[in-house]
Amino acid sequence: MQPARPGSLIRTAATDARILAIHGVAVAVILWLLYGPGDVAVDTVVRAPVGVIFNLMLLASSIPLARRPGRARSVRRFWRALTVMGVLLLVGNLGRLVVTLQDPGAGAVPNGRFQDVCVLSGIAILVATALAHPHPKSTRQARVQYWLDASAVMTASAVVIWFMVDRSSALGIGTTGSAPAIAIALAVAFAVTRLTVSGHNPMNAYAASPLIVAALIECFNVAVLRATVGAPVQLALQIVTTALVCIGPRLQVLADRLEAENPGSSRRSWSRLPYAMLGVVLLILPASLPGRLSGTALVTFGGLFVITGLVVVRQWVAFRENSVLVRTLSLQEERVRLMLEYSTDITSLIDATGAMVYLTPATRTLGYEPAEMIGVRVVTMIHPDDLPALLPDLQRLMATPGSSFTYQARYRHANGSWIWLEVTSRNLTHLPSVGAVVSNARDVTESRELQDRLRHQATHDALTGLANRVLFGERLAAQVDAGVALLHVDLDGFKPINDTYGHHTGDVVLVRVAERLRAVLPADAVPARLGGDEFAVLLPGAGGPAAEQVADRFRAALTRPIEVDGHLLRVAASIGVVAGAGVDPDALMREADEAMYRVKNAARGERRLTATAAYGRPARSA
Repeated sequence: MQPARPGSLIRTAATDARILAIHGVAVAVILWLLYGPGDVAVDTVVRAPVGVIFNLMLLASSIPLARRPGRARSVRRFWRALTVMGVLLLVGNLGRLVVTLQDPGAGAVPNGRFQDVCVLSGIAILVATALAHPHPKSTRQARVQYWLDASAVMTASAVVIWFMVDRSSALGIGTTGSAPAIAIALAVAFAVTRLTVSGHNPMNAYAASPLIVAALIECFNVAVLRATVGAPVQLALQIVTTALVCIGPRLQVLADRLEAENPGSSRRSWSRLPYAMLGVVLLILPASLPGRLSGTALVTFGGLFVITGLVVVRQWVAFRENSVLVRTLSLQEERVRLMLEYSTDITSLIDATGAMVYLTPATRTLGYEPAEMIGVRVVTMIHPDDLPALLPDLQRLMATPGSSFTYQARYRHANGSWIWLEVTSRNLTHLPSVGAVVSNARDVTESRELQDRLRHQATHDALTGLANRVLFGERLAAQVDAGVALLHVDLDGFKPINDTYGHHTGDVVLVRVAERLRAVLPADAVPARLGGDEFAVLLPGAGGPAAEQVADRFRAALTRPIEVDGHLLRVAASIGVVAGAGVDPDALMREADEAMYRVKNAARGERRLTATAAYGRPARSA
């Protein structure tokens, strides 16, 4: 259970009505006992009902804590045990109250046998529950720290118990009379060590403190002070212990309330209990020394007290500084964790083999859980068409610490589709704190598709989907040095179709012509519409004969009529064919244009009727 901040808890407790009421009643009764009439019978009558009232207030806090939803089962079990102990204390106090009211003169300062049985039974139940409380899984270092702290606490407890037994014998009380005190001391040692030192306390440390102090006061009151002080002081100390036991659960209620209002407070990484037990041993040390000590011995013991105190304070300051540092680092770590968890970018760490060793939850963008991708090599996720161009740069990135590389590529989705990612990677393998390549990737599929559409629109004819004059010129310039062949195509008989049937029919004819042109071309050819009814074809690496064969296939494809809205329409084509290598691209285009016009002029003279027969006729007359 994480503790609330002590400053806030103390301020809240200082203004809490129930704690103020407990404090007020306790102070009033103590003042009565110490400065009142001084009659033991009257004092016991006053003390008996106050104990009952405080026990009821204890139950008023512990019962809600035991029944509060959302708590771990082991925590609820602890609070149920404390509630049972509170009930036993109440039963014991009620028995004492009944006896006192029936016979005030028979009132006695020590608890009766019945009340002792109730107290010891309640403590036994609480100790058994504490011992059965689950110990958290921890590292080897945490277990060593736990055993060191536990050994310190148990050693100090043994010293305290031995001191109480020795003082009881010296005062003539005997060990039998101090048995309840010894049992309480053992219970405190076991329970506090098991719960507080282990770092798995079902109680806030500040809420547990009143219970610990109450147990220690009761030990000294029963074992030592009983033979050295009067009845009023003993009764006053009984009021103090009862009030402290009542305040503890109330502080836990307030701590839970503060924790709910301010979640995420960090646990202190060290325990104060060993230092508190050291203080207890140092306090009883003077009472354990012989009556007469030399000046040197007194100075030595005084120096021991001062040096021990300074060392403890110095270490305490260091612990607090470390706690602040750990809290700061924890907050930063939590901030970074949340940023990575809720970021839409995929952040990954890639080892020297190219395998992913860490991924953020945004990996689900690709349809995978982060755990599924651990050990998967990045290159196996990239589209085969994109990988060859990226592979040299990726290999250079992996081999050069400190280098970075930004690229866009298609990555495989779990459903078999491909998603465009923009990836920025930096090689941090030279940093011991990282030791990996750090990559941040974001989904750019929509923007990439938009860019591709805009680029296609800028370089392709909107009607036929063929390359436009700009793209055709770029491809020609890129291929001409290696040798190309060009086909310059101008449709014959297209203008009459446009004039007779309208532009819609003319557009359909152009689309069908483009389809037939694509069908007769090799895979590496670049068909283009230059404008109007002009087309061109780039044949990389082809010569004149191969280009003539392509032109013949296209002319043959155009011999079949084109059906549009029930009309069979016919067009032909004049095709200029040229080939060249290492020439000026524009000059080659002009040469192809001139060759096309020579073909067209020759066709006009020989086949004038065919060139004008593209008006078409209805399908029913075909």
